[in-house]
Amino acid sequence: MKIKAKKLYPDAQLPQMLKEGDAAMDFYSYKDYQLSPGQTIIVETGMAIAIPRGYWGNVRDRSGLAAKHSLHTMGGVFDSNYRGEVQIIIINLGKEIYNIKKGDRICQMIIARHEDVEIEEAEELDETNRGENRFASSGY
Repeated sequence: MKIKAKKLYPDAQLPQMLKEGDAAMDFYSYKDYQLSPGQTIIVETGMAIAIPRGYWGNVRDRSGLAAKHSLHTMGGVFDSNYRGEVQIIIINLGKEIYNIKKGDRICQMIIARHEDVEIEEAEELDETNRGENRFASSGY
């Protein structure tokens, strides 16, 4: 699959998969940021992408940033009809200030297939082995 990517600024970095077999492409910060403990910011990538219809982009943490610095991405759904800048919501769950530098890899995006869904109102839903059991219904 080919995905078109548009640089919104001449010096923005294209997202890329660094190794053969990678499931996700890395996105880069377009600016410098300072992220205090507990702070949430929106990081600009300087990139827009064209995800094909029938697919969506799932933004995920970079495991090294999560493990070493407790940085977590939030709100990571990019629909196929979105053509604006890919901006990444990041929260610092750690106890120290973290500095993001322009050009740092800040997240990864998986492109996945999805089905178009039509919602149909119903009086009853089918029975399952879980029923209405929710939080921790399968144990810890």
